[in-house]
Amino acid sequence: MNYLDIGNTAIKIKSWTGNSWQQVYTTETANAAETASWIKRQDKNTVGVSVVPDAVKKMNETMGDSKLLKWLTVDDLPKKSLDYESPATMGMDRYLACLGALSLAEKSVVVIDAGTACTIDYMDDKGVYRGGVIMPGMMLWEKSLQQYAPALPKVVRDIPMRWPGKNTEDSVRWGLSGAFVAAVDGLVRKYDYLADLYVTGGDGDWLAKRIERSPKVNSNLIFYGMKQLVESRLWFT
Repeated sequence: MNYLDIGNTAIKIKSWTGNSWQQVYTTETANAAETASWIKRQDKNTVGVSVVPDAVKKMNETMGDSKLLKWLTVDDLPKKSLDYESPATMGMDRYLACLGALSLAEKSVVVIDAGTACTIDYMDDKGVYRGGVIMPGMMLWEKSLQQYAPALPKVVRDIPMRWPGKNTEDSVRWGLSGAFVAAVDGLVRKYDYLADLYVTGGDGDWLAKRIERSPKVNSNLIFYGMKQLVESRLWFT
């Protein structure tokens, strides 16, 4: 079986080899129709999750009557596992990343998904998703400043050694990298300190080296979550 994750910028398909994940396909999110054609050519059952409704629409149109692809939605989740007031608008990636981390930690978890958007979510040791935070990711912080304050210099993504900034470049770096890390640290402190902390997403490695707590970095949390959910539901078996 293949597992499909569609994010705001990238599409990834991975398979479980029995002891590790193997990436079998990747492309930009704009290429959703081509991804569906690839799935049909593989003739292999695939489960997927997406945060981009338009990509789902394009893939469904291309898949046609094929039964090879099943989307995971909030309807597939046990109601008792959600402590969330608007499940219809909850991104499945948030829940699945927490479920994947829980399957590895076997205790309560806080998961930071540092992608285009940065989410910071909590799942307790009973497997109940308790909600979290959605904020702009690091790339969006940078792009917004470049767009609305173009006179400011483009800077290296890092936190200066000196506080406060003594020149314009260091001041911008504090306002971008420094402020982003400080925001994440402050939000993580609001959660259960005994929970295991996991980081995933495209900027996960960068962020993990700079936040206060020492997290576990795992780029496959959503895939572990999908696998856990699929096996509990016995789909395609």
